[in-house]
Amino acid sequence: MTIYEEVLEYDLNPFILFDGDGKIKNFNKEAEFLLNFASAKELFDLTVSYASKTFGFKREFINITYEKQSFYAILVGYISDDEIILRLYKEVNSSKLTKLDDNNLKETNIFTLIELSKSTTLLGCNLIIEEIYDVSIPLIKLNVNDFLLCINNVFEQLKDQNKITLKVSIKTGEYEVINTKKYKIISIDFIANEKLRFTPLTTHINRNGIINLSHKNQIIKVELPLIV
Repeated sequence: MTIYEEVLEYDLNPFILFDGDGKIKNFNKEAEFLLNFASAKELFDLTVSYASKTFGFKREFINITYEKQSFYAILVGYISDDEIILRLYKEVNSSKLTKLDDNNLKETNIFTLIELSKSTTLLGCNLIIEEIYDVSIPLIKLNVNDFLLCINNVFEQLKDQNKITLKVSIKTGEYEVINTKKYKIISIDFIANEKLRFTPLTTHINRNGIINLSHKNQIIKVELPLIV
């Protein structure tokens, strides 16, 4: 591998090389992470939609988000009909929390908090919930008020659904870095039977950077670091 290929591999911006049929020929580490949230077809369609009409490269400033990742610009280029490249430029949030205030955290059982939220928010509601829980998740430290505010908000959005699947698990191969320390990520997925019109939470939950809330089609996802 040349030094240029090494730089591309460790670049913070996703890079994908497609063939003319939309199959991925090469990609870097950031693109591998992005493919957890967006399909190859979705990204290829995006690439084609921004490609210039003639051979060459085209860059545009855009606003596009795939779950936790936001991008402010796109580069698309091709010099033949056989290959086309996509590069997305990651938006850096300088306000994202990098230090953790342990004084605001309390050791608790996450499943107990979910049940508390359900019993209060869904009182008198006929919503059927299929629960898929990873019961190996230990007691964790979190801001209880922030977490309940977030979960309550999600349940409020789901009151009109007939049935949802609630999945609580530890993500594989992903982690959050806080205070230079790596933490595994707990994912709480609310999966509805119908496409949702979700109004994101706009309080301090989104500003503290610890609890991540995202929505795509029929899934609302809450993610937080596993701090013990």
